[in-house]
Amino acid sequence: MKYPYEQVSVNEDVPVFTIMTSVKVVSKHWHNRIEFLFLLKGQVDVFVDSKKYTLSQNDLLLINSNEVHGVESNHDNVILMVQIPILFIKKCYKSIEQVQFECYSAGKQNQQQYNEIRSLLAQLYMTLDKKKNHHDLKVHSLLLDLLYQLVSRFKVEKGIRAAKKDIERMSRLTEYIHKHYMHPITLDELAAIEQLTPPYVSRYFQKQMGQTFLKYVNGVRLEHAVHYLVETDMSIIQITLECGFANLNSFHKLFKDTFHTTPHQYRKMHVHHLSNERRKKNKKQYDFIEKNDSQYLHKYLEKHKKQYDFS
Repeated sequence: MKYPYEQVSVNEDVPVFTIMTSVKVVSKHWHNRIEFLFLLKGQVDVFVDSKKYTLSQNDLLLINSNEVHGVESNHDNVILMVQIPILFIKKCYKSIEQVQFECYSAGKQNQQQYNEIRSLLAQLYMTLDKKKNHHDLKVHSLLLDLLYQLVSRFKVEKGIRAAKKDIERMSRLTEYIHKHYMHPITLDELAAIEQLTPPYVSRYFQKQMGQTFLKYVNGVRLEHAVHYLVETDMSIIQITLECGFANLNSFHKLFKDTFHTTPHQYRKMHVHHLSNERRKKNKKQYDFIEKNDSQYLHKYLEKHKKQYDFS
């Protein structure tokens, strides 16, 4: 499990992580990277701190480093995710930790500046996918161009951000939840970790994560439940117990409130997308369902057809 403080290894020669994927539910987490979410198909809800962003096809959203965020969707979707480490950006733009960016394309009339970002993200993905000779040089060039677009067009006054001590404390609390989600977890347990009172931890959790302690715990459990539903042949009752839900009724209610369908119906709708071999894997970490289809990026790469050779 790479949450809540998500760590992704990136090669220094290509200091960026990209994936084209389908996302159902990802519980709230954060990382020291700028993240772009570029929705290529469907609809997803992205929760950043206390805000909710609904992304439809072609929408683009940037998540600043250390912003707490999660994703939910009950739609078939394809999303291009690109993450750039702050440590790399800092080498080129030393004041990166003193600024933040506001890049959310939905409902904006002037889409040209967003199209520039979309095109650069598409080129990054295709460059890393094709891995032609000296592709690392092209990746650096695209990253610098992307950074220039952000700084010149999307930079905003930095708001109040969580202090380092708060990030460290929330890391300890959420790490505990992710290690023990399959068992009953109480505020008393979290309070004991930090030597605080349960009411204080409850208020603190709400302030830092933008949701209650119980909602966060249930989100973690739900994330694992979705994985088990589509990736394994475990029964619904087994999944209920494995993921720490009190009983089958509470699991059904939460699942239906989130996805507007039952766990059984959800499995029937989604399991045919996966091979039998993959479904039988019984892994405990969350896996993205990776896609690899350049058709979604064609219109953003018209100027670069020869370079990327779509055939």
